Amino acid sequence: MTKSLRMITLGLAVPLVAAATVAGQAATASAGTAGHHWGHHNALFVSPSASPSGADSSCNSAAYSTIGAAVSAAPSWGTVVVCQGTYHEQVVVSKPLTLVGLGATIDETGVTPGLQLDIPGVGTETIWAGVVILSSDVTFSGFKVTEAVGQGIASIGGLNNGEIGHIAISHSDVVDNDQGFGLANTPYYLCQPPGFGDCGEAVYFSGVDYSSVSDSNISDNSGGVLLTDDTGPTHGNLVTGNVVNGNSTDCGITVPGHNPNALSATGQLQPNVAGVYNNVISRNVITDNGVAGEGAGVLFANESNGTASYNNLVLDNYIEGNGLSGVTMHAHVIATGQFEDLSGNNVIGNVIAKNNVDGDTLDDPPFPPEDLVTTGILVYSGGTPVTTTVAGNYVFDDSIGIWLSKAVTASGLPSNRFHDVTTQISSGN
Repeated sequence: MTKSLRMITLGLAVPLVAAATVAGQAATASAGTAGHHWGHHNALFVSPSASPSGADSSCNSAAYSTIGAAVSAAPSWGTVVVCQGTYHEQVVVSKPLTLVGLGATIDETGVTPGLQLDIPGVGTETIWAGVVILSSDVTFSGFKVTEAVGQGIASIGGLNNGEIGHIAISHSDVVDNDQGFGLANTPYYLCQPPGFGDCGEAVYFSGVDYSSVSDSNISDNSGGVLLTDDTGPTHGNLVTGNVVNGNSTDCGITVPGHNPNALSATGQLQPNVAGVYNNVISRNVITDNGVAGEGAGVLFANESNGTASYNNLVLDNYIEGNGLSGVTMHAHVIATGQFEDLSGNNVIGNVIAKNNVDGDTLDDPPFPPEDLVTTGILVYSGGTPVTTTVAGNYVFDDSIGIWLSKAVTASGLPSNRFHDVTTQISSGN
């Protein structure tokens, strides 16, 4: 049976202990993605064979030969229809707009982008992403986006545009956006060694709320979908119905706290400032990611003191063959008087096969616990208390089903099911 067929019709009962959490988080994440409908009346058409004198009423009479020109000419809340063909350009959307691709490919091969942004804490940088969304109320559907140096599609709020939302990315192929990864002379700051930052992510959200990534093929990039708070809080988003496969040097779906202002100096959450929270990852096929680097199927982690990734939900996904555990949570060791928040990230009703195929060293000195065998779900904290619900999952073909460290309190454990798992639950590491 193929992975796509083995997936979504799980039929697993979600325990009552988690029902309120599931309903609340899913409703929050989907609230901003419904109710927006734009027609194609008065649309602008883009075609490689366009003529400036065309009637611009169909692909056969398109008046625009580049997507950028049509985007610039379109009114706010307008529609741009991009006809079949390959377009070598960076597309920047800075107003409410619908972009519809009809067999259209945005190919970044040989493209030198012109967009520069002032990135907090970094300075002015050229953004080497294929598509950059800087506005709320943008729909992007039906495209192939490929060969970007940095991200395939980057939605960035929290700059001089404020937090942005109601962005819907769907029915697209976002593939092979990894051209800057690992190159010492790459021009993009996020791709430069030693850390490589967020280079080559297919879809990147920062400072984005109530938006969605759905029904898309997200494969063979460095990483798949990244939800983070580099430029502002990212919350209430929905990642659903995607195939996230073979993003070999990073995670399939990554939900990390990067911004040190998510918590105050006394450890209080500051959700209007930063943090990654109340996002839902649901009904995706997440396979074979991170096998050439360090990548989980789904990862929640915090980078440093003051960062927070919390109250997110992983629901009803199929997860297999990833370099780290299928769902991985890492809260690293921080000093006394410092704070991070990784609690409330719940894992419910998923089918999780063999994962952690590369092993996880957990990289916390001086004596890191290690999990070097195949593992379905791993929740690790170096000392910060972490609470989670892990319930109603079906885990199979792993040495360890669920791996928990001492600082972790997990509810719902008896409701999980296991098959061909040597140690169902390993706790107290």
